Amino acid sequence: MDIRSYIDELFAYIDTFENQYAEFKTEAFIQTYNGIYAIFQALRKQRDKAINVDQYFLSKIQKSPLTSSDLRQTTLQVLITFFESEADIDGQSNKSYLYCRDLRASKRDIAFFEGQLLNLLFREGSLNNNFRLNLFLMKELARYLNKFGRDVDAGLTPESFDAMSDPVKFLELARRRISLGKELLTDRNSLEFHLHRIDAFLKLSKKSKLNNDYLQEWNYLKTTSFWSKVAEFFSEVWGKIKGAFASFAYFRLVMSQRSAAYGFYAVMIILFILLAFYVPNKWISYSEETLERFNQKASEIQGG
Repeated sequence: MDIRSYIDELFAYIDTFENQYAEFKTEAFIQTYNGIYAIFQALRKQRDKAINVDQYFLSKIQKSPLTSSDLRQTTLQVLITFFESEADIDGQSNKSYLYCRDLRASKRDIAFFEGQLLNLLFREGSLNNNFRLNLFLMKELARYLNKFGRDVDAGLTPESFDAMSDPVKFLELARRRISLGKELLTDRNSLEFHLHRIDAFLKLSKKSKLNNDYLQEWNYLKTTSFWSKVAEFFSEVWGKIKGAFASFAYFRLVMSQRSAAYGFYAVMIILFILLAFYVPNKWISYSEETLERFNQKASEIQGG
């Protein structure tokens, strides 16, 4: 199918979303979007075709106000920015991008995505509360930022995360899932593991249905049984103990911390108290058994 047909379909889906939402087909819209994006790389070597696609995009975009709906604005701003970044290598196929950029409050792509478009996704009733659409467009924002923005901070602390606004928190989590993987909750060194342990995700989920939907989708609200938490606690304590004795320098550092030192000396005192009871009792038991065997042997000799 010619790319113009895909572009026609994309705009038809957006029109349906705005005028006849009950007939809007979310999955078909996403597939069409992906079909258009798939040829961007190929257009780097087909300059005449890239220019024609750019002009066709521009003619379609200019037919309706870009801000007529959150779907139209978010979809076209993101898709056209991807087109300019990946297909336009000589500045000859960026007319549609320049047109869309001129309509922005911020001309910088990253600032515009992290500010206006992200807030659109988290506005009350955004995208007619279509979570599948919201999730898809959030992923597109995260994918663009990962590719053309700053690197993901793998060592982000819970304190730094807590200082972010809620929309930025979810964008950061989405970027981390794309860049670092989807199993971060099982990694004891990850931000997600610590946030889950202190119930930060649970608190975040109670702020809005959209927050809850995202965290459910990513399985960040999974609950653990009491015994699982007990096992997790002792596993963590054992890990710290092993780490403390891994090297003498680290052991000295741990002992310089008051709580750790108190814990260590408490364990040592309890251990010596237990030994103070165990060793004498064991010795008495051994002596009694030896005496009994000696008496038994003596009786056998006298009887023989």
